[in-house]
Amino acid sequence: MPAGPHYSPNDSKPKPVAGRPLRIALVFPPAVLPTSPPLGIASLKAWLQSVGLDASVEVRNFDLNLAYFEQAARWLDDRRLQMSLRKIDIETTARKVKAAVDFFCGKEAEAFFDLSLYDEHASIYTGFGSVLNGLFDNFARKILLDLPVPALAGGFFEDLLGPVKAFEPDLTGFSILFSQQLFFALALAKLCKGWNGPRKVSDQGPPKIAFGGATFSVMPDPGRLLASIPVPVGGGQGKVDAGRLIDYLIVGEGEKGLEALAKSLLCPNDGVPGLVHRKDGKIMTNPAQGVSDLDALPLPDFSDMPPGRYHSPTPVLPYLSSRGCPWRRCAFCTHQKTYLHYREEHAAATAARLSLLQESYGVSHFCLVDEMLRPRRLDKIAEELIRRNTRVRFSAYARPSGFSPRVLEKAHRAGLRVLMWGVESASRRVLDLMGKGTNPQEVETILHSAESAGIWNLLFVIFGFPTETKAEWLSTLDFLDSCRESIHALSRSRFILLEGSKVFLNPRRYGISRIIDRPQRDPVSIAYDYEVTEGLTVEEASVMFKESLARLSAVGRSPRFGQLREHLLLYASRPSPGAISSNPPVSE
Repeated sequence: MPAGPHYSPNDSKPKPVAGRPLRIALVFPPAVLPTSPPLGIASLKAWLQSVGLDASVEVRNFDLNLAYFEQAARWLDDRRLQMSLRKIDIETTARKVKAAVDFFCGKEAEAFFDLSLYDEHASIYTGFGSVLNGLFDNFARKILLDLPVPALAGGFFEDLLGPVKAFEPDLTGFSILFSQQLFFALALAKLCKGWNGPRKVSDQGPPKIAFGGATFSVMPDPGRLLASIPVPVGGGQGKVDAGRLIDYLIVGEGEKGLEALAKSLLCPNDGVPGLVHRKDGKIMTNPAQGVSDLDALPLPDFSDMPPGRYHSPTPVLPYLSSRGCPWRRCAFCTHQKTYLHYREEHAAATAARLSLLQESYGVSHFCLVDEMLRPRRLDKIAEELIRRNTRVRFSAYARPSGFSPRVLEKAHRAGLRVLMWGVESASRRVLDLMGKGTNPQEVETILHSAESAGIWNLLFVIFGFPTETKAEWLSTLDFLDSCRESIHALSRSRFILLEGSKVFLNPRRYGISRIIDRPQRDPVSIAYDYEVTEGLTVEEASVMFKESLARLSAVGRSPRFGQLREHLLLYASRPSPGAISSNPPVSE
């Protein structure tokens, strides 16, 4: 039986070095473009500091994702790291990458709003991220499998971990939001396990490692990570016993689980909420717990992650004012599994906390990362922001239904500048099958009303939903063209069948005749291939998507705004020449 995370009062546990508290390092691993600080570890640090552990626990956050990009840019600049983008020579690539990073870090604040310059730098910046991540993800996999890697790769990861190692943590927790972070986190965990710090390996073993985050919460079987897992690399595949690298795996909302884990390390006890562990030869999961009263949550602590360091000329902070999705009916979605159930903080608390974050960090731009804001809730938040005269700019996610011109105009007065809409399709039949509860006519009206109110619209669109026909696909393209003046950004994608979604659980209802497992599946992947009985085949959808890209790229102000959403907010927040705003300006 492979060794794996388990929990027992008799386990060997890290003990604080004499004279200092238990040290917990919370790490956000590579690799995501670092345009704003990670909210997860900021919230977890604040929670641990609020529950009476101050004297016995010291918590520090490490955004190794940002550090990874900063270090890569430095190494590229001094030629320790070399790459070529789009057949550009090495020297020119290094110069262009440096210029792009400087551009997004605010070295040319006014030039940022020159859209042609922006697109030029964004193309280099995103290309740099893609090549860098592909290169070092491959190195991370090889490190896991004990395969040879260039000395540069080993030195890069060791330097990246230097600040964490200097902190001498007793417990290192990795917060994994996206599946592409997994192999980075596992490789970093393996390097952490090799440390021989203040606790001698011979006495208490290597530092303890905990994994958690949204990626594991949407997995139907997160316990698969506790045994031997496949590691695809270089056209082949190896295996690594991930259970020997991860001492604790926590699923669900992290506050209660991490608090209980910290307390158990100080004074052993059973019952860490959300802990996935091995017991009597079986994988068991303790019931997860969430914080029921969101008003009781402390303000996220970004003190270890200065917002001004991120790749946005004006800092943007993420904020979560509710947990879960109030709709929960979309057939393609698994996001609702991230949280136990839907709940929200009072609108007055949201307004007060945005004001406090503004005062604490000098930041006036925020992205509300709630699954979606309902019209009534947005109206209440806007009312509170206006009442408090809170001068902020913010973006939010929403389902395009029920938003009146009155609500949108009030939200704009309160500082709302971007709404990111789950539009998905312009076919009423497809929307009904998806469970969206929207119709194209109302969507068009809402988009026009938002644009008239001064709010920019980002649309999420999914092509190739099972049973979708070519005519329905083209109707969505026509819809986008007809609403072009009201669409400021577009995020387009092909349908992906996800384990745990309603489509996966009842495939025949959605015209799927066969679900096919993917070869060389990453251990946290929940995506499957499939065959359909009606509508476009997967192959036909792939061809049509490629054929549609040129037409789709012409929708919106920049094809990069669908990915770089913090930048979209800054553009939307900038007053038009000669415009008179009813909401006083905030500092850019």
